[in-house]
Amino acid sequence: MRCFCFLLVCTSVSDVSAQEIGDLSTERPGFTATSGAVGLGVLQLEQGYTFESARDEGSKLATFSGPQALVRFGLTDTLELRFSTDGYEWERQEFGGSRGSITGPNDYILGAKWRFLKQGVARPEVAITGGVSLPAWGSAFTSAGHDPSFTLAAYKDLPGKFSLAANANMSAVTDPVGRYLSSGESLWGARSIGRGVSLFAETFHTTIDRSEGSDTFVDGGLFRGLGRNAQIDVSAGHTISGQRPSWFVSMGCVFRAPRALLPAAWYRFGR
Repeated sequence: MRCFCFLLVCTSVSDVSAQEIGDLSTERPGFTATSGAVGLGVLQLEQGYTFESARDEGSKLATFSGPQALVRFGLTDTLELRFSTDGYEWERQEFGGSRGSITGPNDYILGAKWRFLKQGVARPEVAITGGVSLPAWGSAFTSAGHDPSFTLAAYKDLPGKFSLAANANMSAVTDPVGRYLSSGESLWGARSIGRGVSLFAETFHTTIDRSEGSDTFVDGGLFRGLGRNAQIDVSAGHTISGQRPSWFVSMGCVFRAPRALLPAAWYRFGR
C-alpha cells in the first residue's frame, strides 16, 4: 500500500494566488498546501480522484482511489476542524503471468489547523496542523493504528502574480512490525495567468513505508475558480528518485458553503 503520510495544510492569500480564488482557500491541487484556515463559519468540501501506476522488480501496480475527501469547518478565522480520507481504493498487481487485486477503504484522519502567523512584507504566513488517524477496520489498506501526524506550512506572495509554499511533515505510522517515523518535505510554486486560472508546479519527498524507503516526485497542473465558492483542478506527476518508478494523474473539485452552520452570536465571538 502506498502511504504518503501527508496531512496537508493551506493558506488564505491575497490576490489570485496559490490554491485560492478570491477568498476561496483550498488544499487542492498538489501535495503541498499553504497556511490559511477556511474562515469563521465556513463549511468546505474538497474531493478528488487519483490513478497511479508503478513498477517494482518486474511487477506492475495500478491503483485508483477516491473520493479523496477533506471536510473543513472554521471555528474562527484562524482555527478549523478537519476530517479527511483517501476514500476507497482499488489496487491491481501483475507479476509474470499472474494477476491479483484487492479493494477496500483507506483510514480516516480527524484533526485541526491553527494559522498563528499572518503574512507580512518580509515574512510568510505560517500554520500548524495536527491530526490522528482512525482505522478502517478490516480493510487491506488500514494501518490498524491511531497514528498521529503534524505539518508545519509556510506561504508567501511574490511579485508578478507568483506565490511560493513549503511544508514539513512528520507522522508515526503503524505497520505489522510496530511503528516507524514517516517524514516529508515539499516546495510548491504557482502563477495566476488570468480569468481565474492558475498554473502550479511542485516537488516533494516522502516516506513510502518501512521496506520501500522514500520517493521524490515532481508534479504540476492547473486549477480554475468557478465563481466565489467552487474550484476545479487537474494535475499529473512522476517520480525522479526512489526504489519504485511511478506516475499519477489526479482531478478534483472544491465546494464551499460560507457561514452555513453557526448562530449569529458565534461570529462576534469567533472574530
